[in-house]
Amino acid sequence: MNDVRISSAGRASRENELTKLELEKLQTQLDQLRAKLSSAPEEDVPAKAGDELVLAQLSKEIVRSRRRRDRMFDADLFGEPAWDILLELYAAQCLQEKLSVSSVCFVSAVPPTTALRWLVKLEQEGWVRREGDALDARRYWVFLTEKGSVAMRRCLSEMTISPV
Repeated sequence: MNDVRISSAGRASRENELTKLELEKLQTQLDQLRAKLSSAPEEDVPAKAGDELVLAQLSKEIVRSRRRRDRMFDADLFGEPAWDILLELYAAQCLQEKLSVSSVCFVSAVPPTTALRWLVKLEQEGWVRREGDALDARRYWVFLTEKGSVAMRRCLSEMTISPV
């Protein structure tokens, strides 16, 4: 039994070390991207494919960390469905993926009716847009607008990640 605990502790230590290395690498990439963006004109933020992938990774990691937090604490303490929706849509855009309305509702981690209200609000304020699926009239795709995309890119580019 003691051997099992020791090997589990060793494995957890190695996993923590790998996470630290990944975070350090991601931090370096974000610092480089931040330096590029700080010299870019305010209204137009060009990004290379590699930069977008780093920001997509960051976006996905934020969502994953929020779900981990929800498992440890009552999720009602930290509700931000609109932020979760924007993060997931930004990652999908960077990875050239499409998200349906139902997928967006799922990633928001709130009841579908609440997620739909947030989606309508985001759409009314010009952050997202819906587009009908040409192959299935029952499905709608959700995308960031240009305004939403630029704002998310800027916001994520200014975040820092410090290894623990």
